[in-house]
Amino acid sequence: MLDSKSSRRNFFKFLGLTAGTTLISQASFGAHLDETEIKKLNPEQKEFILLHEKWMDEFIEVIKVQKTDPENQENNKKMIAITEMADEFKPQLSEFMKDGTFALIYKMSLERMSKEI
Repeated sequence: MLDSKSSRRNFFKFLGLTAGTTLISQASFGAHLDETEIKKLNPEQKEFILLHEKWMDEFIEVIKVQKTDPENQENNKKMIAITEMADEFKPQLSEFMKDGTFALIYKMSLERMSKEI
């Protein structure tokens, strides 16, 4: 158990984060943020959030399988592929995080994944 928490922590460090989750829908924003804040995102930021949301959903599923069946080779291959995808997000994420509104929305999205993992 300690190893899986350590692995997640290392993964988030790899992403440059300290916690982790994503947005599941436009409705989930409403529970945390005023929708006018979301509308302040530019189209590229919105597209990134949606793409990252899908990625995080896949990541959550892989982590769930990892917890129950750590020897599952197919799942381990998925984990490697998902981790490689995260590396592709880093440059754009780094740029978008300079925007306070995006950073707030992204950080709130990270809370969902932390709770689900």
